[in-house]
Amino acid sequence: MFRGDEPATRVLLERYRRPLWGTLLRLTRNRADADELFQETFVRALGAGARFDASRRFKPWIFTIAVNLARDRAKRAQHPATPELRAAEDLPENVRQHAESLWILRADLEGALAGLSDQHRQIVEWRYLEGLEEPEIARLAGIPRGTVKSRLHHALRKLRDALRSEKHS
Repeated sequence: MFRGDEPATRVLLERYRRPLWGTLLRLTRNRADADELFQETFVRALGAGARFDASRRFKPWIFTIAVNLARDRAKRAQHPATPELRAAEDLPENVRQHAESLWILRADLEGALAGLSDQHRQIVEWRYLEGLEEPEIARLAGIPRGTVKSRLHHALRKLRDALRSEKHS
């Protein structure tokens, strides 16, 4: 896809650096791991470029690669990605499995959020991650409250569908 096309590669790196690295940081809670996984994500994406279906959107594809790499890293016993999973090694098996399940759910949710359009993802983040109410979101976004409700409904439906398909894969 972009092999040998350095300007295109640079554009992709700059376009996705902040949102992709931010997602990886939220998943790993470790800057060094986020840096490493970010680099590995782009190495894998560029190496798999010939397999990329150009009729599909690039952003969900690269975020899926990143989330899967983070998930794989967390599963490796010698290098779990979060402090919670590192501390979980000393916990009873059932509690450790619960912590791992929560981390996997979080990774799946991050991947599903990455598949939303920027305007839908922002509305979901403001509502559920930052706890803003619909009137506040409407003021921030400069849109009517009804549009906030509509976008939120649409985004939640897409998240539900993405999480269901992830569960069945």
